[in-house]
Amino acid sequence: MKVALLAALALVLSGCSGWHEQAGVGECAKQVDLNDTNVEMAEVECSSQEAVYRVSSRERRTMCPTGDYLTESSGRSRTNGKTRLCYVLNVREGDCLKAVNQYFERVACGAGTRKVTKVVDGKSDRALCNGDDAKTYSQPVKTICITN
Repeated sequence: MKVALLAALALVLSGCSGWHEQAGVGECAKQVDLNDTNVEMAEVECSSQEAVYRVSSRERRTMCPTGDYLTESSGRSRTNGKTRLCYVLNVREGDCLKAVNQYFERVACGAGTRKVTKVVDGKSDRALCNGDDAKTYSQPVKTICITN
């Protein structure tokens, strides 16, 4: 009991705002609360149904690379300044999604869902989606097409 209390106190004093572990570059993440308009993500196994996002980069600047990234800012530290995590969609062709606030949630296909129609690695070009919603990324270079 004392160990847990001391660990909790250490987290509070160190400035951690949440109890979830942030994902690192290449790892997968899920949104902590779909209804929260602030982006707050937690690490999950990439094989999980909840793993709709993957961390593509951790930036020490104010912006992610060019693209349709979901971004999460972490707190400031004295030595590093603010860090920004840049998330790409972690989806496959045929996945169905539901848009909630700025997030996508992977769901069973049905009425009111949007379907991933194409995932093209190595190209970032909205024209590949033939009028569907296009998510393009420059790091990694990728285009994801989703029905409107």
